[in-house]
Amino acid sequence: MAETTCVLKLNEGADIMEGLQKIADEKGIDYGFLVSCSGRIKEFELLSSSSGGGVDKMKFVNPFEVNAISGKVQRQKGNKLFSHIRVSVTSTGFTPLAGQLISGKAAGNFEIGIRKIDMKKIIEA
Repeated sequence: MAETTCVLKLNEGADIMEGLQKIADEKGIDYGFLVSCSGRIKEFELLSSSSGGGVDKMKFVNPFEVNAISGKVQRQKGNKLFSHIRVSVTSTGFTPLAGQLISGKAAGNFEIGIRKIDMKKIIEA
């Protein structure tokens, strides 16, 4: 099998990007897709398209529920993990936001499912 799924479990206040780096190191993830999530995030930054065709960077402090996640993690030279994470979140009042997650912390328990891909097995198949 060329893939397996790992679950990153974070507690209140844990840094999401640090958690991704740690699980990638522990599980030997060189390339993986983000396939699921459950929970809320706080103190996070999003990049999103602006109405004028540019890009806006927005910071949020209060907790938001994460409704959907997609993206990838990929190990770069020097063992650093590159991530491209897209999220859809809502706060009170059912106001949706979406964008690229730049940073953030878990608000309570937060989980991300990562499908580890063994690129060598895919290339050889």
